[in-house]
Amino acid sequence: MRHDVIERYELGWMGVSVVLVVLLFVGVLASMISDTLPGVVESRTRFVDPAHLETTAYAKPGLHEENGELHAYVVARAFTFTPSVLTIPAGRRVTFHFTAADVLHGVQIEGSNINFELIPGHEGVASATFRTPGTYTSACNEYCGAGHQNMAFKLIVENAK
Repeated sequence: MRHDVIERYELGWMGVSVVLVVLLFVGVLASMISDTLPGVVESRTRFVDPAHLETTAYAKPGLHEENGELHAYVVARAFTFTPSVLTIPAGRRVTFHFTAADVLHGVQIEGSNINFELIPGHEGVASATFRTPGTYTSACNEYCGAGHQNMAFKLIVENAK
């Protein structure tokens, strides 16, 4: 091969490596901004002590109105969600708070962007507005033991009264 041909190949691969380095830098920067790179910036992750849920808002799981806003607290534990059925009004923004009390669980509410891996001690928080009345179901989507297949959660959206 001639020297000028090799130089073109080298320049091409150098360009590819520069693009990859830039993409890596942008990915790390995006992770820092979105708080998915733990320990680098102050975490927005919320923590609760699963051994002392009775001292938190999870002591009375369900739908609560706080300062004019609706908050739903749900605890996953030993093959059940508490509450297993939650009723909310249609067209109203609800902030969902999920946590696990014992082992790893998962929840994904159909028809929404709510999808959490529930790690004991961590709180999953997301807000959503369900405009269409109906029943939205979810099953635990992380294997949690022998009764995993029976672990279900139902969200009932009713017309506002």
